[in-house]
Amino acid sequence: MFATLEAMTEKFGERELIGLTDNEKPYQDVINMDKLNAAMDEANSEIEGYIAARYSLPLQTVPPFLKSLACHMARYHACTGAMSDNDPIKTRYENAVKSLKEISKGTIALGGSPVGESTPVKTSNNSVVMNIGRHDFGGRGW
Repeated sequence: MFATLEAMTEKFGERELIGLTDNEKPYQDVINMDKLNAAMDEANSEIEGYIAARYSLPLQTVPPFLKSLACHMARYHACTGAMSDNDPIKTRYENAVKSLKEISKGTIALGGSPVGESTPVKTSNNSVVMNIGRHDFGGRGW
């Protein structure tokens, strides 16, 4: 999971999440978990759609950058009603989608090995081995 309740609360605060999700009568003044879960699920599946072409899912570790994108996307999906073109929530969502497109093209890397590429060979201590000697093509120079 990229967007989680913990990540959303840490990024936006409980008050913001209540304002986004508790918007129908009778107001409970608590986070409407059904609405928030739906928004997070939508954001998470959208992210998976972009990165699955390049990375094996689930990711072994989720980079903080990706969690941040997911939170902004989930916040956008949790919003109801019309938004202006310059609304910061909409702008952050659109920027997140642009970043995901760059990830899927390989312009932005998440770390790890993309699908179809080999993983570097790991040794017992991951040491670099150096050979000392002449490497000038048999003394003939370059």
